[in-house]
Amino acid sequence: MNLKDRGNKKWTAMMLIEHRKRLKELKKSEKDREKPILDDQEKAAINFKLQQAVQKKLPVEIKYYEDKRFKITSGVIKKVNLNRKEVIISEKTDEQQKISINNLLDLRLK
Repeated sequence: MNLKDRGNKKWTAMMLIEHRKRLKELKKSEKDREKPILDDQEKAAINFKLQQAVQKKLPVEIKYYEDKRFKITSGVIKKVNLNRKEVIISEKTDEQQKISINNLLDLRLK
């Protein structure tokens, strides 16, 4: 006998709409992460790698925090705007992305 468990799907017919909404919210919030606090050494290391990447136009992989999630992007850094505190990175698709300097978590030179 082959029984396939469908998880919450089998129970949704008996649930109220409010319960279904709350289950969706719970699943969404499980993926939420808190922004880690970087110490001075980590910030200095990111700053050093950032300067090298800009001067030598090296491709980088950046891990950053946005919308309660950790995200990763890669490309070449076009500009660092210190007035707006943001990094402008050009991705492989020739699209430019702006990332706040305060949200940088890790930077790897390729």
